[in-house]
Formats: sequence, C-alpha cells, structure tokens
Amino acid sequence: MPASVVGLEIELIAHATEDVSKVLEAARAVLPPGARDKVTFKTKELKGHHGNPIRLIKARVRDREIARAVFEHVMSGLPEGDKAELLSGLKKRLSRGALYIRLDKQWALLGQLRLCTSDPIRLKVRFSSSKLSDVRSACEGAGRSLGP
Repeated sequence: MPASVVGLEIELIAHATEDVSKVLEAARAVLPPGARDKVTFKTKELKGHHGNPIRLIKARVRDREIARAVFEHVMSGLPEGDKAELLSGLKKRLSRGALYIRLDKQWALLGQLRLCTSDPIRLKVRFSSSKLSDVRSACEGAGRSLGP
C-alpha cells in the first residue's frame, strides 16, 4: 500500500550574487498554482564561509493536502529520466520516512523541474510510512492523475 504524504519542507539558499526575488520565484515554481498563495517562505540572514551574506529560504508545509499536492506537482513535472533516477536511488534518498529530493534552482526559475546535486532547492517529503516499498509505491503513483 502506498504511503501518504504527511508534510514537507522546502529549503534553498540565495547567495550574495543572486537576486532574492528570483530565488523566491524559483522556490514557488515547485508549488502547484493553487498552493502558491498558501505556502509562506521565511528568510533568514546568514554569513557564508568567507563572511559573504547568504539567505536561507525555508517553507514548512504541515497541511497534508497541500503537501500531497506539492509532491504530486513535483513528481508529475519531472522528466521521465529524472523519475527513473529518483526511483533507482530511492533507498539513498529515504531516511526515517522522509524522502529527500534536490531540484535545480535555475531550471525551476524557467518553469521546469529537474533533479540536480549542486545549489539545489531541497525538498524533504515526510510520509506516513518509512517502508521503502510503501514510499516507492507512492512515488510511482504520484502525478499519474495529473498527467505529464
């Protein structure tokens, strides 16, 4: 039986060289249109390794329906190759019922969702089950009703 989404977190960094409004725009691209006005991003000012200013941008979604909608939006928006990569590496991405997904900030700004490893939009999707098979079923079924 597939696990259900019980919450999620979105986190990304705006470096000193980046326009914060564009970084926020990229973060909002992860959200389905109906959820964009329901999710609030908070910004925290930090200092980088060399004293450079950076901003940590975070949102926590506790509403299960909104969290599920975001997960469905992300899964349906990923190219087939990225979905296959996510599923093949699912065991490495799963910890204590949380699935970790890293999305490309630049592609998100252009309205496309893609996996990446450097300077990502980090998603932590929490599920009702920590069993790999349950999360795999949830990932495989996500976004099917929404189409590509």
